[in-house]
Amino acid sequence: MSDQNILILRTRKCRKSDVIINFLKNENIPHTVRYLDNDAEARQLAEKHNILASPGIIVNNQSVNPYHLVERCQVKEPEKTKKMFQQLLDEDGK
Repeated sequence: MSDQNILILRTRKCRKSDVIINFLKNENIPHTVRYLDNDAEARQLAEKHNILASPGIIVNNQSVNPYHLVERCQVKEPEKTKKMFQQLLDEDGK
């Protein structure tokens, strides 16, 4: 994972993960997806960041609570969410 990156730790059947990943793709926000189902390193990262459910979102080594972002299988506030991801990425690049 590069210094400025969004990492999504997910299980294969997680709908919230799909929502977040599709949002990031549609907004052209760089991200990496790792599967907790078969990736021991992803599970170690989840444990390190105390992530207990899918999706786990890590931005520049900071955990982001997905339940603040997604509700009823859609991003709650798309513009606010986009700005939040961009700010987190920008903060680390300073």
